[in-house]
Amino acid sequence: MPTPNSAVKFLLTGTLSTLVLLGSATAQSQSATFSNTVDGYIEVPYNSSVVPSSGITVEAWVQYDESTLPTGWRYPTIVRQNAYGGGGNEAYFLRVQANSSKNTAIRWLVNTQGAGVRTVDWNFGPGGLLTWTHIAGTYDGSTLNLYADGVLVATNSGSGPIVDNGDVLRIGKGSEVGSPMEVFNGSLDEVRIWPFARTIGEINATKDMQLSSFPGLVSTWNLEGDGLDTSGSNHGTVKGSVTFGSTGPVLGVQPFPGAEFGTSSPACMGDILATAGSLPNLGNSAFSMVAHRVPNGATFAYIGLSSLAAPFQILGLDIWVNPVTAVGLFPATVDPLGTARLDFPVPPSFPPGFQATLQFISFDPCAPTGISASRGLGFLLIP
Repeated sequence: MPTPNSAVKFLLTGTLSTLVLLGSATAQSQSATFSNTVDGYIEVPYNSSVVPSSGITVEAWVQYDESTLPTGWRYPTIVRQNAYGGGGNEAYFLRVQANSSKNTAIRWLVNTQGAGVRTVDWNFGPGGLLTWTHIAGTYDGSTLNLYADGVLVATNSGSGPIVDNGDVLRIGKGSEVGSPMEVFNGSLDEVRIWPFARTIGEINATKDMQLSSFPGLVSTWNLEGDGLDTSGSNHGTVKGSVTFGSTGPVLGVQPFPGAEFGTSSPACMGDILATAGSLPNLGNSAFSMVAHRVPNGATFAYIGLSSLAAPFQILGLDIWVNPVTAVGLFPATVDPLGTARLDFPVPPSFPPGFQATLQFISFDPCAPTGISASRGLGFLLIP
């Protein structure tokens, strides 16, 4: 049977000195700069993980200058999935809806299976994005939300999972129509995709951080001179003219202090994956443990203080949480697209280095025994 990987072994046996290595530093981030007059972007090959059936969050730091935008129809794009298809074929995009008159509006679009193409717009005003601004769009199966600097600025309804028409994802450009009319016009940094809709508290808890090593099919493109995904395998290739420089926002730097481990039991939507909605910082009132691809049944988080090198089996499930150190089963909430959450506000008084492990366990009509379990997640609390 598989055992916890070396990262988990290291983290879950760490001491306070380990936390010094994991602690946040502050640095001037690099960023990627694009021009709407030149074809240049970052292209990520198709992977179903960037069109998650469990909801989505797309976020980035943005610096944009409409004053240098050429005349004519323009759609400077931050992120678009299904870049080669025409209008209506995209799974989602986040872009400036400049149109033919240099409009200053951000549009978040999601193509939903139940309600079709749904959009929300935020008018930021002339020069409103000349300074670095954090933009995030979320969709949870019923609602599209658009946030600017951690504040909800627009919302709309939708229904059902995101439509997946395949094709590549692009950072800094949309489709090929009238190339380069959909190339961004400014700088981007810290582009991230989460396979669930994050809450406003989670977005605010990490928007000022450079993240890496997040488990559970989260993708983080730090844009530190390349298109590498520092949390997953969705690495991008630089195409055309993209400039990297030390002009990004000043951010804290923090890898996730833990990792997934073990195996998931078969479930309706594939392997059930475990992650977190933000970092387990002391005093983080928005911290939550998250699983996605959860079946439509009551779900519980099984929490303990250590993991097992090999699982024990009960009711056909591989259990990776050490029952000797188990804290208990706690009911989680599940949204319409199969994302389960257990909110766990982290008290500031907890000791740094406190470790936790967990699995999500669900009543599952697809499982042979009617119950399924997620992969394990281990993490440390950090200052």
